[in-house]
Amino acid sequence: MSKYKLHEVTRVPAPEGAQSKRWYRYVISNDVNEINGCRTGTEKEVRLFCTQCIQQLNHKYHSDSKRQHNFQPAYTHYAYEMNI
Repeated sequence: MSKYKLHEVTRVPAPEGAQSKRWYRYVISNDVNEINGCRTGTEKEVRLFCTQCIQQLNHKYHSDSKRQHNFQPAYTHYAYEMNI
């Protein structure tokens, strides 16, 4: 999976009833996923927020220490137990 990148930050109208009038829409994506969001603040603050999100996503999905996933059911069904 490729690394996440910031593709777009654009100014959008504020949602109805919002106190802040400065809103931005951002798009973070890689080859497989796309994350769309809106955030209030200056463009610099929104870009900083996106940068932090991207760092966390890339660390989570591209770190050398891959987590082992061990599936363990929460319970065993009665009918399954009777067939053993």
